[in-house]
Amino acid sequence: MKISNHNFILALINPDLVGIDPFSPDLTIQEMAAIAQECKENPWFFFREVARAPAISGVGSVPLEANRGNIALFWSFFNHIFIILIQIRQTGKSFSTDVLMTLLMNILCQNTAINLLTKDDILRRKNIERLKEIASELPRYLQQRGKADANNGEELTIKSLGNTYTTHVPQESVKRAYNQGRGLTSPIFHIDEAPFQKNIEIALPASLAATGAAIDSAKSKGEPYGTILTTTAGKKDDKDGKYIFKLVSDAAVWNEKFFDAKNLEELELMVKRNSRTGVCRINATFDHRQLGKTDEWLKGKLDAAIAEGDDANRDYFNTWTSGSQSNPLPEYLLEMISKSCMDITHNAISTQGYITRWYIPENEIEHRMANGRFVMGMDTSEASGGDDISLVLMDVETMEVIGAGTYNETNLITFSIWVTSIMIQYENITAIIERRSTGAMLLDYLLVTLPQHGIDPFKRLFNQIVHDSVEMKERWTEIRQPMNRRNSDIYVRYKKMFGFATAGSGYASRSELYSTTLMNAAKRGGAVVHDKNLIDQITGLISKNGRIDHEDGEHDDLIIGWLLCTWLLTQGKNLTYYGITNVMTSIKNAKQVEDTPAQAYVRQEQQQIRERIVQILDMLPNEQDDFICQRLEFELLALDRRLIMESGEVFSVDELLRHAAESRKGKRRMLSASNYAPIQPNVYSSQHGSFSDAPVNYINYNSR
Repeated sequence: MKISNHNFILALINPDLVGIDPFSPDLTIQEMAAIAQECKENPWFFFREVARAPAISGVGSVPLEANRGNIALFWSFFNHIFIILIQIRQTGKSFSTDVLMTLLMNILCQNTAINLLTKDDILRRKNIERLKEIASELPRYLQQRGKADANNGEELTIKSLGNTYTTHVPQESVKRAYNQGRGLTSPIFHIDEAPFQKNIEIALPASLAATGAAIDSAKSKGEPYGTILTTTAGKKDDKDGKYIFKLVSDAAVWNEKFFDAKNLEELELMVKRNSRTGVCRINATFDHRQLGKTDEWLKGKLDAAIAEGDDANRDYFNTWTSGSQSNPLPEYLLEMISKSCMDITHNAISTQGYITRWYIPENEIEHRMANGRFVMGMDTSEASGGDDISLVLMDVETMEVIGAGTYNETNLITFSIWVTSIMIQYENITAIIERRSTGAMLLDYLLVTLPQHGIDPFKRLFNQIVHDSVEMKERWTEIRQPMNRRNSDIYVRYKKMFGFATAGSGYASRSELYSTTLMNAAKRGGAVVHDKNLIDQITGLISKNGRIDHEDGEHDDLIIGWLLCTWLLTQGKNLTYYGITNVMTSIKNAKQVEDTPAQAYVRQEQQQIRERIVQILDMLPNEQDDFICQRLEFELLALDRRLIMESGEVFSVDELLRHAAESRKGKRRMLSASNYAPIQPNVYSSQHGSFSDAPVNYINYNSR
């Protein structure tokens, strides 16, 4: 994963312990003392060499199995970052936390209170039993419990060290929940299955406030402290589940690049900048594959549990469900989008601390970016702890999301400098930026800085003049002048033309984005969404009061970036002026693998027809020979009769021919007025209608 700091889990402070088995019956007193000291100073030695999972079904105890989940858990705790660990059932999230608590209770802590808040009496008794069993598997010389220690289903004590571990369950009344939270004053706090705890939205804030003084004391003494929340996914339409889901959504998504932070200060800054509300909290959600389990393993667990529907989605697919509300996309598209999720291939961290999630290998990024064409959709915000600034980078030919990022708690000028560096570094990116909120400020900055680097903003940033070139003939003529011949105030006069300005109605309306564009994006690019954050936002959409929206407390900033990319590729006009060609010529769709040879032939034929139509539409406005024009028009009409239109496409060949004829007449008048007047290149590319210059690769044959 290209992580530089990857050896810490193999740390060994005392080299004399190499080859020493902590469970050997022949250890000397000096060796036992050295092992105890190593565990005290080096938790990774304890997890790696000492911790054991108790016997199951007669099989002997086994070492703790490392995975991305428990490594993230342990590392975040010892760096004092509030971590929310979400794993599917039977992958050991609670067990890993219990191993950590065993280390704290028996070795690391002194005179320390540890609190657990869990769902019910059954879970807290099971938790106590697990802690006893794990402790009993330690080498005898590390076991600290004595006869005088508490031995019940609600509390554990290590009186020799002054440590207590107390369990609590939710309270039915709001007042009792608040009072309970106020009483949980300890530097170490574990919350288990929080979405299923009644009044958790009352108890948890009160508890976290109560831990403040205890944490300050532990911090001053250099003792362990931290907060851990472990759970499976819950219900978003439940009051308690909704509260926890918001905590999860606002947190920074776990990223192994956090390991490479130089110090705690840099780590906290990275977490805050990449969280939704600027909080120092991590959302570490792992599926079965990320934890080293196979699809066959998962199927076996599902079969054994007889799990299905929302219960299965929550317990085995990390899906937060909303049983009372429905997603506007059909089930087969949601399934395709969910299955497209993939691990981050490379995490790029800028000098400013912005993390971009790449879905192509690091060693292929430069070549891919230099030889392809890409659209960058951006939804902006104040970046002050509320909504995110989102970025989605889409391949023009495949609609594949190859990069994504969410950014918060940042200086907007600093962020604008970073975006400028991206536009300079990658020459084949066209940006479509949502103009509302701080989008106008970002665009203003780009309009000042890009020309300073010889970059034409009209060719790199979506703008209305290019999009509506026929309606804005004079402006269109002006911007096609070479940059050094333009009036110096052109970017000030036309700055409102840049960006996607959301309107109340029409093509730029929110309702249009969430209807036609959403369906087009799902059908054509649903198999290559890749980014889990984006997938979660798409699958979390609901139909509410006749309007498609995200649920209260959730976000759709990444969706907007994704939809802006799709809108430009499917409804943008004059795309070749931006250098965008071969649009959607290599779409990967789940249906393609089911195509018969005949269907594959038709699909390829339709692609060729669309490419030829685009060529003719580019040629006609500039052709002055009437005979050649007539021949091209006849060919265009013949191609139109063979074209199979997709749902949502609008294409009027008569309208396109009329505008091409008008353009030729205009050019002839220019030539007659001056024999040496320069003719500006007219990149037409279907400036009317929403067919654009976008060949469509996938056809749903089954619906015909």
